Amino acid sequence: MATFNLTKRADYGLSMLSLLASRGKGGRVSLTELAGKGLPKAFMAQIANKMVRSGFLISKEGRGGGYILTAEPKDIRLKSVLEAIDGDLAPVTCVNKPGLCSMEDNCSHKGFMLRFTYNLEKMMEKYTVADLI
Repeated sequence: MATFNLTKRADYGLSMLSLLASRGKGGRVSLTELAGKGLPKAFMAQIANKMVRSGFLISKEGRGGGYILTAEPKDIRLKSVLEAIDGDLAPVTCVNKPGLCSMEDNCSHKGFMLRFTYNLEKMMEKYTVADLI
C-alpha cells in the first residue's frame, strides 16, 4: 500500500501541539521534556520557533518556562500550522510553483494533482489542534 507522508518537521510539530492541547489552556511544554519523549531537542527548537513566529505559540524563558499555545486548541487550524511549519501542502511542486517541473506542459495528471491539493487543503481546514487529542 502506498503512503502519503508528513515531513518529520510536521510530524514532530503536531506531536508538540498534541501534548500542549492535552494540558489545556496555559499548559506548557519545554524542549527538555520533548527531548525526554524522544524528540530531537535542537530540531524541536527550530520547529517551535517557526510556530512562535507564526503566532501559534509563545515562548517563556527561564525556570518554569517553555512553550504555550496562544489560543484554544479548537481555534487553531491544522492547515495553518502545517503551512507555518512546512509551507505549501501541495504534494507536488507544479501545483503552487509553476515552471519547476520539466514535465509540466505535458503532464497527464496535473489536473488530478490540482484537485487533490484543493481537497487536501479543504480537509485540513476542518481539523484543529483539539482533534489531535
